Amino acid sequence: MDLTYFGAYGRLRANRSSFLSPDYVDQLAQKDSSEFLKSLSDTPYRQQIDRLSSIYKMPELVEVVINAHMVDMIKKASFAMPPIAANFVKAYVSRWDIENIKLILSSKVLGYGVEYTDTFLTVSRGTPVGIFSGMIGSEDYSKIIEQRDIEGVVNSLVRYGYGAILMKFMDDARRSNNVSAMIVALDIYYFERLTESLKFYNGDEGPMAEYISQLIDIKNIMSVLKGGAGGSKQQADVKDYLIAGGRLPVARLTEMQSKDPEALKQLMPFKIDPAIDTFKTDGFLSHIETALKVELDKKYLKVFDSLPGSIESILGFIIRSEIERDELRSIWLSKHYAVSKERAESLRTLRKVLL
Repeated sequence: MDLTYFGAYGRLRANRSSFLSPDYVDQLAQKDSSEFLKSLSDTPYRQQIDRLSSIYKMPELVEVVINAHMVDMIKKASFAMPPIAANFVKAYVSRWDIENIKLILSSKVLGYGVEYTDTFLTVSRGTPVGIFSGMIGSEDYSKIIEQRDIEGVVNSLVRYGYGAILMKFMDDARRSNNVSAMIVALDIYYFERLTESLKFYNGDEGPMAEYISQLIDIKNIMSVLKGGAGGSKQQADVKDYLIAGGRLPVARLTEMQSKDPEALKQLMPFKIDPAIDTFKTDGFLSHIETALKVELDKKYLKVFDSLPGSIESILGFIIRSEIERDELRSIWLSKHYAVSKERAESLRTLRKVLL
């Protein structure tokens, strides 16, 4: 047993008091948009508000604060860990690099400035805010965003390992002005790296390995559904899009593509019938993805928290930070963009996960 784990666990246990309770978040959801940030200033978010309010203005300030708080929490979780655990955590949080690269590539294809897209990052004057990945820094992101085209972006990413992955698809992307193959390649690279970086160091990493496998299942399910679920006549061949390492066999995943929403209920790894019913009504696949992730986190988060001195306890803290960030962002965006109450509530997950 590496005692470094216990040092990390002690710090994280102390920092758990920084998490907002579901009851407090419910009260925050009832506040008017003009009171949202003021209410957060009475919580541990005050530190980020004081640091950033002189630089950013409303409404961007809210997203910057929410993102920055999660970044700070992840940094706390990532401090002074055993090297093997640090490699895994770095691989896990590189998901934000992956999402940001996808965003930048897509914006170049569509001819949009990154600041006009919906993204994890808040972008001000072309500079991403609140980045944490351990690989790509803010200044480097600025240079990548400034590239004029896809090729320039890919060339800028070579030094980080992502460029070599994307180069293989450069000719096709240039010819078709489509980066779908690049996006799939990034997802596959992410999960391959994540799986390979998980080492059985303490001998208690089994739950984390299971979590990753089911995380891959969710990714594959969504690839299948986006390829044409529900009996759609225009279905894409998604076999090349599936990521290895999940629990669900390929046959079951491909079967989902030809089933209508009602039949899908029996093929899902978790019981999410209400989400599928909502999807039937409005056609938003996000209901299914959100419900699957809720069930996965609900299944494993308490297990992770019950394993002190382990990689699970560290990742559990990070996942909890991500859930809070997503919860607050959903509440804020629903207020700022006047999203319907029903739609806003469907995107909230904190209380569901912690039940």
